[in-house]
Amino acid sequence: MVSSQCDLFYELSQSVEYHAIVSVKGLICLAGAIRVSLTWRKYGVRFLVHENSKIWFQCYFALNIILASIFACVYLSELIRLRFECFLLDFRYIILTRCVGIATIVAAQNLILVLSIERLYSTIFPAHFERNSSKLLAVFLALTSV
Repeated sequence: MVSSQCDLFYELSQSVEYHAIVSVKGLICLAGAIRVSLTWRKYGVRFLVHENSKIWFQCYFALNIILASIFACVYLSELIRLRFECFLLDFRYIILTRCVGIATIVAAQNLILVLSIERLYSTIFPAHFERNSSKLLAVFLALTSV
């Protein structure tokens, strides 16, 4: 089975199309990480008024940067791996690297869901929300949703 996998790996390492696909995916992820970083640095979260929302959006920006960086590293390691003769990886490493990226996507979605619920609560009960809002609670909920 290993020899058949080595043959397939050799075909992939010689394929210009596969190299192009992996390179483009890696460049897109890297460009996304750089763009989100620049947007966060340039504009920040100053358009938001409430401190809790600022904490949530900063956590969301950080998750997106981490996500794009993880996938860019995965594609870069794939390009490096293709340079070797028969460099097969254990499936657990591949699943682990992909799962970390997918878990970050799910965490970003959970963060937006919790942020939406918090915004709904602040709209329905504005006085209570302003009196009882807490930065510590916002940080705790952000970390819990991640």
